[in-house]
Amino acid sequence: MGMKLTVGLSVAAVAALSFAVLSFGNGNGIAQELEPMVVAQTDLKGETLPVESTEVQKNFQSMAVDADLPECSVPRPPNELDPMALVRNSYAAILEILALQRWQETGTCNCPYNQISWDEAVNAAPEFERTDGVALRFDFPKLRVMADELTSLHSAACSG
Repeated sequence: MGMKLTVGLSVAAVAALSFAVLSFGNGNGIAQELEPMVVAQTDLKGETLPVESTEVQKNFQSMAVDADLPECSVPRPPNELDPMALVRNSYAAILEILALQRWQETGTCNCPYNQISWDEAVNAAPEFERTDGVALRFDFPKLRVMADELTSLHSAACSG
């Protein structure tokens, strides 16, 4: 004996209502926003129903959130420094080390990274090159440890 199970679903109308607010850059760093737009609302027969935006939809501006960037941070190395990211990141660590060494000399709590140029970092690079016979020009992990130690000293001295 077999049992037949029937599931019935009664739906008066099926509706899909969506709106979107797009925030996008226009190439010069200025965000532009579009108004909310109704995508579709249909009944069971597939006929489009008239839809008006709600007051909330009309007043909605953006879900974009500003990036939480620290006020003082090491600048990103330009691609022109070297085609390899490892070398560029090593230059960034060198710039950070030089800036924090200069901070130790002066003792001011201003942003130290604004006072060192990429040219200074490139010119100082030979004193940070590897001498252990490895084919890589810089020992990036070692540079990061040096930079992190100096950063923690700077943070401890200049926080508060």
